[in-house]
Amino acid sequence: MTMSAIPITRHFLPLAGGRQLHYRRAGRGAPLIILHPSPNSSASMIPAITAFAPHFTCIALDTPGYGLSDAIVDDPTMLWGYADAVITALDALGIQQAFVYGAATGAQIGIQLARKYPDRVATLLLDANGDFGDDDISQGYFQDISPVRDGSHLVKIWDMCRHLSVFFPWQSTEAKHRIKADVASPTVIQHHVNDYLRAGPDYAKAYLAAMHVERHESTAAVTVPTLMTRNVASPLLRHTDTLIAKGLPKNFTILQCDPKTRYAVQVETLVARAQDLNLPTPPSAPADFQPPSSRMQNSYFKARVGFLRARVNWSGKGRPLLALHDPAGSCHLVEPMLRASIGKRPVIALDLPGNGESDNLIGDPAFGGDPNAITSANYAAIVNDALRDAGIDSIDVFGRYSGGPVAMEMSFADPKRINKIALAGIGIYEGEERESLLANYTPSIAPRWDGSHLMTAWSVMRDQGLFWPWFNRTKAGVLAVDNAIDVNLIHLRVVEMLKIGDQYQKAYAAMWTYPMRDRLPRLKVPALICAPAWEPIYAKMAECHDAAPHTTTAELPPGMADWPLVLDGFWAS
Repeated sequence: MTMSAIPITRHFLPLAGGRQLHYRRAGRGAPLIILHPSPNSSASMIPAITAFAPHFTCIALDTPGYGLSDAIVDDPTMLWGYADAVITALDALGIQQAFVYGAATGAQIGIQLARKYPDRVATLLLDANGDFGDDDISQGYFQDISPVRDGSHLVKIWDMCRHLSVFFPWQSTEAKHRIKADVASPTVIQHHVNDYLRAGPDYAKAYLAAMHVERHESTAAVTVPTLMTRNVASPLLRHTDTLIAKGLPKNFTILQCDPKTRYAVQVETLVARAQDLNLPTPPSAPADFQPPSSRMQNSYFKARVGFLRARVNWSGKGRPLLALHDPAGSCHLVEPMLRASIGKRPVIALDLPGNGESDNLIGDPAFGGDPNAITSANYAAIVNDALRDAGIDSIDVFGRYSGGPVAMEMSFADPKRINKIALAGIGIYEGEERESLLANYTPSIAPRWDGSHLMTAWSVMRDQGLFWPWFNRTKAGVLAVDNAIDVNLIHLRVVEMLKIGDQYQKAYAAMWTYPMRDRLPRLKVPALICAPAWEPIYAKMAECHDAAPHTTTAELPPGMADWPLVLDGFWAS
């Protein structure tokens, strides 16, 4: 949710097999289904949601396999499976007929939806569509972005995203394909990079299918009332004009616009159509329900003016177990520890504010936040609010690295709700060590015009498994551990790091500056201090225990998936 006049909420629809569709919702009035370009998510349609929400109930879906929606479409051919997924969402939301707005790939999905289910589409609004005719622009368009050891896949993605504002298609070098416009800013390019990273190596699935179906014969087969945007500044203008020149049925209306008038023209025209049809406001968003499953599923916890994303499994009985991740991480980094408990007790892995897919409730002024207020206590206050709103009266909390101080502060603020805490990898940082970590551990990863910040991010996360601290690349800093370069794990950590950006510096600083020596003795709830022996932080466990002799300590097995072998005994004691 944002701090705009009309709030945007986030939800998940349950599907067969424990899979889910994610969507954003805002406004009131006739339903407007909003479909995004690939490989983006509904986040890219927030400007459209904001424009239409004063007049419509906007429901912006994450296309299956993109954003936070599971990949439920096996065969993308002709996009029929994606059209079926939209109908599944409409049925689940109690919507019989809706207006549909699609941009780029979303426009092609909208076209196939209107062709297959014309009675469900009141009016189709197309943006950034055309006719590729005999131009097979997909040749060379889709690069393999699978993670590789040297991190060069990140540079490849940056090159693709940067050139989207230089050529169309991006891989061209011909003058006739040059886009005569400003190159996108590094921040905008990084947003696109993050969407590619969310979608992963299968990012081309709907994207490629949309390119193959973007033809006059497909568009002209639509029989429902259709509004088609002709944006004079669109990179697709040549293809849009090709489509128009081939002739379109009488049910098509062309909307002339430029970037400044685009949404105003679309809204004015669609509002006029809506007044004639008078479609009912859809029912309220259904409760975020996760049916019994053997897997972790997505959920959102309401927290103050926004939402925290969680991975949950509510099966099992007894007190829930909450896991909190390390700096610049996400729930995915602690989820492996929870899987052994599925079916035994409810489990929750939470993205802390500003991390992963949670709203940035501390660091973003758009949510009323203060970037300088990122502390363990402030993280804890928001998580406690979320638990309170969710009606969770008693919970055990596991904190990994910086998640440990957050768990401690949660217990100080709400000891009746927090039953026990396990602190994995906490340490006391003081004097020269603290100053060195603050000065060297978190170099800036702010987007740079040449994309070089991506290699900084990769190098930091790679060397965290090779040296302690990672910047001490000397014999004295060597970590001799097996599988020190786990490409998939490094990639996951870099993806989460890039989502939070330079705010990761403050997230780490909150851990380095936490007054652990002073706060540990004040613990009132049962606490376990633990770490696997291979981690350099293991050496700090005794010092922490000396500061708080009433706590207990334990050595964890090397792999996180086996940690419940130790932790379960503590929770049950």
